Amino acid sequence: MKPKVRKIYRSIIALLTIPFILTGCSDREKCDIDGLHVHKYVGTNNRGTVTNYYNSEDKYIGYHYEDGSYKAFHYERTDEYIPITKEDESFYKTMYEQALFNGKDNWDYLFNIMKAKKDYLEYEYEYSNEDGTFYDWHRDKNHYWNTGKVRVNHYRFCGHRLTYKNGKWVNERSPFVDDIRDIIDEYPYFELDCYKVVHKDYKFKKKELANLKVSDVSEFKKPDLDNSELYSNSK
Repeated sequence: MKPKVRKIYRSIIALLTIPFILTGCSDREKCDIDGLHVHKYVGTNNRGTVTNYYNSEDKYIGYHYEDGSYKAFHYERTDEYIPITKEDESFYKTMYEQALFNGKDNWDYLFNIMKAKKDYLEYEYEYSNEDGTFYDWHRDKNHYWNTGKVRVNHYRFCGHRLTYKNGKWVNERSPFVDDIRDIIDEYPYFELDCYKVVHKDYKFKKKELANLKVSDVSEFKKPDLDNSELYSNSK
């Protein structure tokens, strides 16, 4: 069972997805629409705009998420909505609870994530205190205590699919891939921070670190950022 695709109707009245924390606001807007429906919500951050559909009458819906640092994302209700059936209701409830959005409807946003998440280098350094000698990582290539060990940090991305099993929608996560287009057909739903970081280590002489660049050492596959089309390499 899948939710039916329907034309979006505009109301005659002005109506206004790593873990997420959902914060539904108590500021509710009047809604005179008859029958079951989901409202279109729109949110924007430095990656672009995301549209979504929620079975809610709140003016704003907010999510807190981790993307390098603790961040917040707020959707605002618009005057567009989709009529739904009782069978569709649980699907949109799951989308709401799992903080997911439709990736194909928001491809520009996903592409901007891939553009922003660039590989970078970290350098191992050694330090000592009364408890012993320890090793950690930082991004200062000129630090005196660097050991010469370097790691490439590489971003991979994942999507989700909702499968109807035993009377409910089950959220299944995709494998992590280098390019979102490799999985978006099979896993079309996404979280706001749909990535993880993987590493590969290398060893150099300390004097070689000053001029070292990611492109000198990285063996990871890169997403196709020269072509922003959704189906440039999707099946």
